[in-house]
Amino acid sequence: MFTKLLLGVTLVVTSISCAAQVAPATNVTHAPLSGSIGFGMDYMSGDWGAAKINRWGPSAWATATIWHDLSVIVEGHSAIIGGNKFAQGQTGFPPFKYVDGSGGIVWTSGYYGRFQPLLKGEIGIGSLTHPPNGSGHAHQTSMTYTLGGGFEYHTYGRLWTRVEYDYDFFTDFYSSQSGKTHSLNPRGFIFGETYRFGRGGSKY
Repeated sequence: MFTKLLLGVTLVVTSISCAAQVAPATNVTHAPLSGSIGFGMDYMSGDWGAAKINRWGPSAWATATIWHDLSVIVEGHSAIIGGNKFAQGQTGFPPFKYVDGSGGIVWTSGYYGRFQPLLKGEIGIGSLTHPPNGSGHAHQTSMTYTLGGGFEYHTYGRLWTRVEYDYDFFTDFYSSQSGKTHSLNPRGFIFGETYRFGRGGSKY
């Protein structure tokens, strides 16, 4: 199901990119993206019932253009800092920690000048440490799927400020309430700075 969903996102962003190439002469001098690297912070909800686990964590990403405004992306994000008492761990229980590493496709529009929207779909591996849930363990590693969207805004030179919202599917997670496995959905905002390489790094 999730693989089909990611495939659908890829087809949509490809179609959008193709349509943008034949748009009226807007930004006709726009240089194609070639690659980037970025660092930032996450603020994510752990999707843990009514416990409202919201934590901060570092994030990093890198892209390489493969065609027009489509790039491959690899990134890592996390939720490991701060939060309420459920996030920080009660007596005898470990703190809630979520770390994910993934890769996929990102479409970054070059046709809105200094303000450039982006959409992405990724597949990866997530590591989750959590309060007791009846599974007999407090740590799990599972395949993840990520859908995200946001924008980059030209800040200065080759620096672009990135703001996006990610929604993760952490698969095969056991629910003590239903007694079945399902997807946990950590989600939240990522923001930071991207450094772009190539001829289009400082242009818009």
